Amino acid sequence: MSRRLGFGASCLVVFAGAAMAQIGGGPAWNTANGDAQRTSWVRADPSISVAAVPSGFKFLWKVKLNNDARQDYALSQAVDFPRYVSYRGFRSYAFFGGASNNTVAIDSDLGRIEWAHHFNLPNPPVGTATCPGGMTAGVSRPTPLTDNPLGTVAPGRGATVARAAVGEPREGAVQVKQMLAAGAASGRGPRPPAAFGSGNLFALSSDGMLHLEYVSNGEESQDPIRFLPPNVNASGLIFNETDVYAATKGNCGGVPNGIWAIDLLSDAKKVYNWKTNGGSVTGTAFGTDGTVYATTGDGDYSPASFSDSVVTLDRKMLAMKDYFTPAKSEFTTSPVVFSHNGKYLVAAANKDGHIYLLDSASLGGADHRTPLAQSTVVGNIGTGDLATWEAGGTRWILAPVAGAPNSATRFTGMNGSVTNGAIAAFKVVDAGGKPSLQAAWVSRDLLMPQTPTIVNGVVFAVSGGDAQHPAVLYALDGATGKDIWNSGSTMTSYTRTGISGGATQLYVGTHDSTVYAFGFPLVK
Repeated sequence: MSRRLGFGASCLVVFAGAAMAQIGGGPAWNTANGDAQRTSWVRADPSISVAAVPSGFKFLWKVKLNNDARQDYALSQAVDFPRYVSYRGFRSYAFFGGASNNTVAIDSDLGRIEWAHHFNLPNPPVGTATCPGGMTAGVSRPTPLTDNPLGTVAPGRGATVARAAVGEPREGAVQVKQMLAAGAASGRGPRPPAAFGSGNLFALSSDGMLHLEYVSNGEESQDPIRFLPPNVNASGLIFNETDVYAATKGNCGGVPNGIWAIDLLSDAKKVYNWKTNGGSVTGTAFGTDGTVYATTGDGDYSPASFSDSVVTLDRKMLAMKDYFTPAKSEFTTSPVVFSHNGKYLVAAANKDGHIYLLDSASLGGADHRTPLAQSTVVGNIGTGDLATWEAGGTRWILAPVAGAPNSATRFTGMNGSVTNGAIAAFKVVDAGGKPSLQAAWVSRDLLMPQTPTIVNGVVFAVSGGDAQHPAVLYALDGATGKDIWNSGSTMTSYTRTGISGGATQLYVGTHDSTVYAFGFPLVK
């Protein structure tokens, strides 16, 4: 038995490390909005395509979880692990974080609960829409910083090789100690192997403790770590290479709004914090070099405040490096980071109805107020985050728009007029040597549209619905916005969570804590 366990552990380290080195933000959905750049883009899939979806894509299964919603929040996006291997064989998992301090693993091939873990904590205070209480940050797995779908590293970043080794029980990855002992020539310090943490699921419970759970059974691989104060409204939980990050908003629990980071490989486990001195953090994204990008909302407009801004922070100390602010108007989406013509650009939507396009090297120019480009006014972009993908040399940006748009002509949907909301698509095009945003198409009418997901040129968009109107999942042709499939009346509750997926399946979690899976049936 010990030989079997040892063999399984070795396989896990090799396989998981190789997978992380190869996919680099590809098929595995590791964190909120998929990858470190928050693109919501599944770059490769063996089955999903515009041609195939209409004839074979369907509802696969649903699982009701033992979890209670807090206000509108019930379940996180699924974190996907489609190629887990251990002494028990191969598994495909979808992991969820629940508002009532739950983590759950579902066998996504069979549509059954593999394990469930409840953090037995004192009841959080009565929630509000701003501060719902409970576990709000979801779950995450180790997330590569590279944005290359083939996993080749960006300039300036060394490649990583996964190697097998087996240590003592509960010791953790022995390669980490080897790497730390060896040191590194770069100024960034020793870099851990790709396999570090790959057997863990990261969760942030409502008492502010960070938990590392084995993906195989939900047991904690080490004692919980103090990360945040209790009863905050946290979001964007992510671990990349050495550090875990999260954002706080709403001043919930009396905790200042800001970005928090902890180095898990340090002995001290020191927590670093950047405060907005004002508005909530709307969301975060990461550059391939680890730079932290954050958007902020309304708040105090004192000289020390960074409300209504896009900011860049140092990855370790969270010292602010640069910022852009258009005016006293809050940002309503997380930033999204992508490459275009040799540069990394940042896009974020503002309450003023514009999508702002920024150069990551200088967000707002010398005056911190000059973007590279901005879209036409598109209405209230705030029910979900932006998404982006590239096809045939064209970069696309998608925005979920709620409410009646400002221009009835511009926002006539593919299936009639838009009254509740829609997905609006833009192309990033060059004009006069500078990138600009060109309106491309608008989807059908959607009620409370959430963050869309793109798979092989198919845009999956969910009409989030409300208490009287259940959620509906739509598949759209990414080039035109036309409908090619929908889930009909399959779902019976609404959702405020974006779609996630991988390995030919998409997941939607609804307010009644039911998980729905859609995709192509397994070939038996």
